[in-house]
Amino acid sequence: MHIKTLLVTLSLLSLSGCQTLDSAMSATDGILNKTGDILSGDFRGLGPAKKATLSEIWKDWQQNEITAKRKWDSQRLEVPGIITRITKTGEIVSQNQIAIIFKDPSNGKCKGQGLTRDDLKVNTDKISNLKVGDRIVVTGVLGTTESKWATQGECWFSFDKAEIVKAAK
Repeated sequence: MHIKTLLVTLSLLSLSGCQTLDSAMSATDGILNKTGDILSGDFRGLGPAKKATLSEIWKDWQQNEITAKRKWDSQRLEVPGIITRITKTGEIVSQNQIAIIFKDPSNGKCKGQGLTRDDLKVNTDKISNLKVGDRIVVTGVLGTTESKWATQGECWFSFDKAEIVKAAK
């Protein structure tokens, strides 16, 4: 009987230790990401986010792509959307990113994707409550090369280093 009690106690301690470790990883995730940005020389994600819509970015893109890239690439953006798909970008663990595909709430021709830094547990946990049809806010930096598909008929923009949260109702 004592051995069973001891085993149950040790199991509970192990589980609580994992939860504590996961909480610690979540708490330091943002700090480590910002430190990585500083070391890599990418300061775009460090400033306050500017509110924008995919349609607004697309309008600038249609008028002059070079000017639009200069305007929108230089800052962190906060963009509303409606989820159309939740997926991963690849097959290799820790080299993947979670991709949240979304559309502009006011213009179905404008679509985008929010790419997390990686698909590690901390990011998987953050998006675990999301589902197709949810209204979200994507905060990240515009990934210009992935956004090259913005044409005259429809737009596609990609946001790197994205934080994706459900929109307040």
